[in-house]
Amino acid sequence: MKKTTLLTIFSLFSITIGVAQDILYKPRPAEFEFQEIRNDTIFPLKSVNQNNKLVFESKNPYPILFIHGLNSSSTTWDASTAYFDTQYGYTFGGRFDFCLNADGNNGTANLNIFPTPGADIAAFETTMINGDYYTLNFNVNTNGSIGTGALSNQSAIYKQGIAVKKAIERVMQLTGKNKVILVGHSMGGLASRQYLQNTNYWQPDNAHHVAKLLTLGTPHGGSNASDTGLGWFAGIDTKSEAIRDLKISYYYSGDVGRFLSGGIEVNDPNNMNEHLFGADFYNYDVNCSGNIGDNIIGLNQKPIDNYIDFSSVIGRITGGTTDGVVAEPQSIMDTYYTSLTYPTKFFYFNSGFDFIENHTELPGYYYEIMQGLDEPNFKELAYIVNTNKIYNGFTTLQSNPVNADQDFYKFTISGGTMTANVDITSITTSAMNASILDNSGTLIDTAVNNSGNTLSFVRTLTPGDYFLKVVSTTPTNTNYQTPYNFVINTTLGTYQNEINKVSFYPNPVKDILYIDNIAASKATIYSLLGQQLEVKDIDTSSSTIDMSKHAKGIYIITLENENQTQTIKVIKE
Repeated sequence: MKKTTLLTIFSLFSITIGVAQDILYKPRPAEFEFQEIRNDTIFPLKSVNQNNKLVFESKNPYPILFIHGLNSSSTTWDASTAYFDTQYGYTFGGRFDFCLNADGNNGTANLNIFPTPGADIAAFETTMINGDYYTLNFNVNTNGSIGTGALSNQSAIYKQGIAVKKAIERVMQLTGKNKVILVGHSMGGLASRQYLQNTNYWQPDNAHHVAKLLTLGTPHGGSNASDTGLGWFAGIDTKSEAIRDLKISYYYSGDVGRFLSGGIEVNDPNNMNEHLFGADFYNYDVNCSGNIGDNIIGLNQKPIDNYIDFSSVIGRITGGTTDGVVAEPQSIMDTYYTSLTYPTKFFYFNSGFDFIENHTELPGYYYEIMQGLDEPNFKELAYIVNTNKIYNGFTTLQSNPVNADQDFYKFTISGGTMTANVDITSITTSAMNASILDNSGTLIDTAVNNSGNTLSFVRTLTPGDYFLKVVSTTPTNTNYQTPYNFVINTTLGTYQNEINKVSFYPNPVKDILYIDNIAASKATIYSLLGQQLEVKDIDTSSSTIDMSKHAKGIYIITLENENQTQTIKVIKE
């Protein structure tokens, strides 16, 4: 009997190898988490439902992180996420609050994180649980209250990328998933790209862990609209770091925007010259290095991982090819990356009633968001799923091909030949077929068509990687309202390599974890990012593990004897 390797065990749970870096939170009054005060009026903020904490288990392959744009906040997503909550039963996992001008000094910039003295970046603790989606919020003052006083939501995109990094790290810890989906509105899409296109921002294992990037009205090539009368009316500070970074070109000098197109950080008649009277910007430190005069490599000059599923929602106001803030082609990332292996999928909101702008409305259009969130239509971008677990999938109208929606999922067979039973239920589209492909993309047996709202078939599979391909051949614009459910149930063939099933409780655990019916000699505790924390010898049929010494989070415990291994997942409160 062959012993299962630790690497194999980890792959079953989609665990990331690396060392976690805990966020140190800046203190603030507890009530600041739940309210925003505007002009002496208190507005309640969306909060976590603690009742979901003990019963929640996501049916989605990956959690979603929503990132707002310039001079905005996490509340921009409230309309769409309220729909997701009621329509799909999604669970809100929490809000990440970051102040990106935590030292209160507009004239200088840095990438330091609290508690480093003078740090520009400070995270504030909020209630977090395992959820389907999370929001990132930069509308935070230096004391942790919600508001625009610190210009945090008009800060440098270099800082925003750091916040995205820390949020992704924490989302993976909370959910046990090894990838996330990023959804960015306007500048939030550039914050996502700042993270993705700078390897020094990535996670401790030197990977970015992003499966999909959906942008809504993102100025991939920049926008000069926000420093016009429209921007002033909206309360945008035209001297802010964000306005500096969003520029296509500077008004008086006419040279290209440094953040997107690169160049020297310098202000003179020919460089970064924006305002006729007074100082152009509060500072010119685009890369937040603490020095002025660096040669910036523009975001659109940097490589990007081609194995990310890119999609984009683009607004068009009446009679134009602009959303009123971002014009085409600046809204199309492929304008600047012309040789993407898997080009961006585009979905347009054509307004028949807006004559000024619909840019700020895009986060509320959940139909277009669901189109953009649809699963990858290439096997190379497939979402990784586990066997013997139920997942949601969505059928939406796609632009290419316009009459079919292809969804790809990747799964692994290990431990010997297995019988795979594929069951798909709650099918709303009239015609769906599904098939299994091997790792090279070769069809195994034949594709199977649905019978009414169900589809089932069985395949015998040897160890290796496979793809489940689901094709809705005649989708409609209402299919997205009901997800289809699918599961790949596997039955072991010739042998079983796990220890006899154990029971463990309580889970979640606060201090002592009890393990019964155990035939193991050793237990090893790992963090979700693969760090070995403790090894404990076991010599009885019943054992305990003291979890009180470990921080809140999800842990993997492997139970081993000479030839067998069992892995359990434990939540520490």
